[in-house]
Amino acid sequence: MADLLAEKWMKGVAITTTVLAVLASIAASRSGFCIAKNQVLTATEGSKWAYFQAKSIKQALAETQRDAFKVEVAGTTAPEQKQLLESALGTLDAEVARYEEEKNDIRKEAEQVGKDNALISRKGNQFAMSVVFLQIGIMLSSVSALLKRKEIWILGLLFGFIGMVYLANGFLLFF
Repeated sequence: MADLLAEKWMKGVAITTTVLAVLASIAASRSGFCIAKNQVLTATEGSKWAYFQAKSIKQALAETQRDAFKVEVAGTTAPEQKQLLESALGTLDAEVARYEEEKNDIRKEAEQVGKDNALISRKGNQFAMSVVFLQIGIMLSSVSALLKRKEIWILGLLFGFIGMVYLANGFLLFF
């Protein structure tokens, strides 16, 4: 009779170990995905901010040219030249406004990519923690079978449960 109870208990250990191993592989896979996605988003965010800087430089050049034309307009007495400079000023004003609008759009995109990156990073951390706790649960379940100590298996179940909470949180991101 004792052999029957031990056998049933060992089946539970085997099933627990298998389930925890499957969950650990899912968590490891998702963690790897998050790491790769994080790298892509980091590069994308850097590119967006570089593009923003390029637009800022172009805007600064247009503003400098506009200011130089304003000085020239003030010193010009010939009506034809004044009209040409004022036309150029209007074009530069429109260009400066266009650069400002483009910069705002780029800034919003870069900030959104940064937020997405932070979320993916948080998810990746949850999956990584899940792997750690699930592996501890697997190890404790395995040791409990070797030592035939049910309390170690229960401790393994506890670690496995914590790992599952982290895994679920990685998918749903509660905290």
